[in-house]
Amino acid sequence: MEYIEPLKILIYNEKAIRGIDTRGFGGFCECNGVLSQKTWHEISPLKILVAECENCWETEALIFSEKKLIERKKVITIKRKELKEFLLKKLSKSELEAILNKVRGLDYNYSSFSRARKKLEKMGIDVREILKELIF
Repeated sequence: MEYIEPLKILIYNEKAIRGIDTRGFGGFCECNGVLSQKTWHEISPLKILVAECENCWETEALIFSEKKLIERKKVITIKRKELKEFLLKKLSKSELEAILNKVRGLDYNYSSFSRARKKLEKMGIDVREILKELIF
């Protein structure tokens, strides 16, 4: 499970689920630290809380069905500076190059960009949002 922090998007079963900002107590971590709520995500019938430990800084997803906790999963947090590496895992090199060239205002391969956009949109990620967040 991956969490794209700048966009507040959780990747769950290869689908992007937009989250709603939240704050507050989120339970206890395996290290006995306090979990602080970051975002809530909903994919019917599940509700997923992404929370970060204030002690060990691990991020977890707590998956609920109705009001019952059914699973806890470790989450890989993707920060803004790690977006390129994340995209390289999801896209081909030529598709990523087309996206980066578009951001830089350079000539780019339109068909590669189109394929990249379709792959991201199939996951539920808006390519325009990713373009705004990329750092070189």
